[in-house]
Amino acid sequence: MTSRTRSKIVCVFLCILVVACAGEQGQSGGQQEMIGEQQAIDRAWEAFEPNTSSHKRANWQVIQVQQVSGQDVGEQFAGEPAPGCWVGPTPPPNEGIDSSRTYWYVHMRARSVTPPSSTRTVSPTAPPAIPEAFVREAWFLLDRSDGQVMARKIYCVIY
Repeated sequence: MTSRTRSKIVCVFLCILVVACAGEQGQSGGQQEMIGEQQAIDRAWEAFEPNTSSHKRANWQVIQVQQVSGQDVGEQFAGEPAPGCWVGPTPPPNEGIDSSRTYWYVHMRARSVTPPSSTRTVSPTAPPAIPEAFVREAWFLLDRSDGQVMARKIYCVIY
């Protein structure tokens, strides 16, 4: 076998190897791993926790988690993310919502007050045991691919 033939064989082999590697990379790069429902809930809580007064996840119940189109929820997330709320840091402004994309939608609500047991004496001057006195509900819109919070609405009670 001449060196010229050997060079051609090596060249062909390298070309096949490069094409095969590029094909594999293109297949895995074209499909993004999407976050699941529980990850969406966890990411929403991470973003929401600083704006709660109790900072306890057990005081919150998840009302709804679903994938929605940006077109269906765009108006709900327009404007300020937490108008009138003063608990915790000021949330970042909502990002633009692409009406052609699909997002995770997470709705959380503060748990209701549990009535005291009949065996315990309650002082009439004691403050009520309210898990979340000021923040009542929160809605989050998350990117399905990386879990980034794209928009939020936090509903507070102003006394």
